Amino acid sequence: MLPAEKRDRRITFARVATVRSALGVVEQGSWSALGSRWAFVRYGSGAERRAAAVEGAVQPATFRTLADGLTSTITVADRIEYGGLTFDIVSIAPIGRGPEEFEFTGVAARG
Repeated sequence: MLPAEKRDRRITFARVATVRSALGVVEQGSWSALGSRWAFVRYGSGAERRAAAVEGAVQPATFRTLADGLTSTITVADRIEYGGLTFDIVSIAPIGRGPEEFEFTGVAARG
């Protein structure tokens, strides 16, 4: 587990609201914040940045947070907001037993 002082950046998790219409069709609404957590943030390696540039993404990054009631509900359908960018979550890895932490990998959303 990372020492607490390594988790020194504040990130916000966001989820899109969905609404079921009278016809049973699910419509997506706007994004809303679920909550903020302290995280260790590591930007992608040079190779990851080059691959992201080819795909048109602004920036890949990895966010490591403590496991808790919020972070255990996060999925790849959610987003992370940090440093003025919005990151689409592309993978989630549990760390340790229980787990103790989660590592979220994301790429900055376009535009």
